[in-house]
Amino acid sequence: MGQFMKHKVVNEGAQKQTISDDSISQARAAFMASGEILDCKTIFVGIGLPCLVAHITQNYTSPNCHLVFESGLMEVMCKTQPLSTASANIAKASKMHGSMLDVFSMLQRGEIDVGLLSAAQIDVNGNLNSSKLNTKSGKTISLPGSGGAHDISVLANKVVVVMPSDPRRFVNNVDFITSPNIPYGNRKGVVGVAMPDGYFSFETGKAVLQKIYSDRNAEEIRTSLNWDVEISSTLERINPPSNRILEGANIFLQNN
Repeated sequence: MGQFMKHKVVNEGAQKQTISDDSISQARAAFMASGEILDCKTIFVGIGLPCLVAHITQNYTSPNCHLVFESGLMEVMCKTQPLSTASANIAKASKMHGSMLDVFSMLQRGEIDVGLLSAAQIDVNGNLNSSKLNTKSGKTISLPGSGGAHDISVLANKVVVVMPSDPRRFVNNVDFITSPNIPYGNRKGVVGVAMPDGYFSFETGKAVLQKIYSDRNAEEIRTSLNWDVEISSTLERINPPSNRILEGANIFLQNN
């Protein structure tokens, strides 16, 4: 994946700051994901990159959306990066403190338009792994686990995944299926994955590159992953996030 030039930005009333390559990369992935949920009113937000997607969606692309966290927090204003689903910063910024029973009941009733998730691994079928990794030496590395990701992947009306641009995370078969992609009825399952360069949808056993940023090359993206990738005949090229969005994302990531 391409590296991004560091950007100088000016915060209001503050000295110039440098936005790191990592912050730019995360912002590009999150902005790409936000474009896939413009029609969604109620969003179940996972921890990590999904929180940045929620922040960008709420502040720049779809301000009327409603954010829900698995701890029971609802109507959250996602202004700073939370460290957990019950962090004080989002607890203070929520209009309603419910319970896990409340929000997972919303999932079961089909009231969650989209779930935002990330993971250690994702495969070409849209299955996610956040439980364990198998090393080449035969050892197993335990990861934090699913939290509510299993329920979200199965019960949300659709799921959008957001991932860093690390080819090791994009595998043909995940080491462990934490969150299965099982569409059924009106529930579409994991519909696609956003990354800093583009967006893939999932079709039977194959990832299809549907969108890329205008400063990226589709063939380079295709060959950089371990997947069997197809480039859509209707590939859409979109503009990268503006400096304003990059600045906002940088502030979000630096404060928790």
